[in-house]
Amino acid sequence: MTLREACGVAAAWGGDDTAVLVRSMLIALQHRGQEAAGIAVMDQGRLIKRVGPGTVPEAFPDERLPRGAGSLGHVRYSTSGDGREGGQPIIVGDSDDPGRPVAVAHNGTLVEPHTSARELGVAVPDELTDTEVMARLLHAAMADGLRSLPSAAREALPELVGAYSMVLSDGERLIGVRDPQGFHPLWLGKLGETWLLASEPAAVRAVGGAPVRDLGPGELLEVSTQGVQSDRLPGAGTRTARCLFEYVYFARTDSEFGGLDVYEARHRAGRALGRDAPPPGDAVVVAAPETARVAADGYAFETGLPVVQGLVRHPGAGRSFITKGQMAREQAIRRKLAAVPAAVAGRDVVLVDDSIVRGTTMSSLVEMLREAGACEVHVRIASPPYRWPCFYGMDTGRRAELLAANVPLDELDARLGCDSIAFLTLDRLKNAVGGDPAEYCNACFTGRYPTEIPAAARETS
Repeated sequence: MTLREACGVAAAWGGDDTAVLVRSMLIALQHRGQEAAGIAVMDQGRLIKRVGPGTVPEAFPDERLPRGAGSLGHVRYSTSGDGREGGQPIIVGDSDDPGRPVAVAHNGTLVEPHTSARELGVAVPDELTDTEVMARLLHAAMADGLRSLPSAAREALPELVGAYSMVLSDGERLIGVRDPQGFHPLWLGKLGETWLLASEPAAVRAVGGAPVRDLGPGELLEVSTQGVQSDRLPGAGTRTARCLFEYVYFARTDSEFGGLDVYEARHRAGRALGRDAPPPGDAVVVAAPETARVAADGYAFETGLPVVQGLVRHPGAGRSFITKGQMAREQAIRRKLAAVPAAVAGRDVVLVDDSIVRGTTMSSLVEMLREAGACEVHVRIASPPYRWPCFYGMDTGRRAELLAANVPLDELDARLGCDSIAFLTLDRLKNAVGGDPAEYCNACFTGRYPTEIPAAARETS
């Protein structure tokens, strides 16, 4: 099965300590991947790669990294297989190769990339990940007629189907590129004379840089000694499909995507949820840490209920959503969260969360709140029921693993052990996020995918 990822990327150009900057930006993107981290440094046309397992501080415990005029990096969350093996960036070729080396750090997922590569005449083994396939395609396109990396990208990338927000290098230039539909974000920033690229503007701010703008769908941006140049891939802008789940869960609260503020989207979603699914009586509002805090604030604002810290998060705990395996997720929830009896004992609780995917976390939270003395627990979800697998970069399991796809809505409260449950509707969520509602990918809620998904891929999901 092809490895699929939901990850974070960062890059810097200009100055000798670009790898140190990339390391710091990757720490700010740690929520997007915690299984492995990697950095590739450009050194006089060569690419020097360092990769390690775990979080960024675990992979790179100090700042003694190779020096070079440019660097690109990656934090990894694998959705199949062992995320500690074969970390990115992926490098194909070397400085003596006629086609030059190419380094790729990729956020997203391609749909059947092996088939696309073979149709383009590039032989790729089945065990390669989609990122490795992409790196080989770019390298082959560079070697064919000795194209430059930007030319190779314009040649090869439009033939691929799926999501990619990437940073690339051939050792002499840095490139940022988004797929023509713009599923996931990629930002340009600046720190003094150094240009920055990152999955989210929060990572640019984390190193003292200023976000400049997010790259448009299908934009190819080149940074080199010649300055910054922007181009578009063929087919760019024909249909935009920004990932709606980035606003619901994945992006940092202090980030923006598509010109829209994540914090405001989540607060408006919470307020809409408060209007549509008010509490059955007097209660306190508890947020499922950490991504639901803003939605819970919005819910409390709308309903006039007090917010209490009924659940606390242990420092250093990762996201259970991006922890591999059901048993590991259940253990991780108990390790990372605890209920506060003084806040909830003898009270009815409205537990607000951003989403329910597998249901493991929610059932554990309800149980913990009851153990802490809560009288009733009413669950409110600031997004629609999640019923369909994602093929564009976020692992939410096969459809058989998705709770709302397999349990009728009127039976969910019994399955989760809560007294009631309600979801925000899709229309309300789109209104909360803002922008043109036709520009979002909402396939995880509706099953309507913005690209063709082959039957074989659907069957394995």
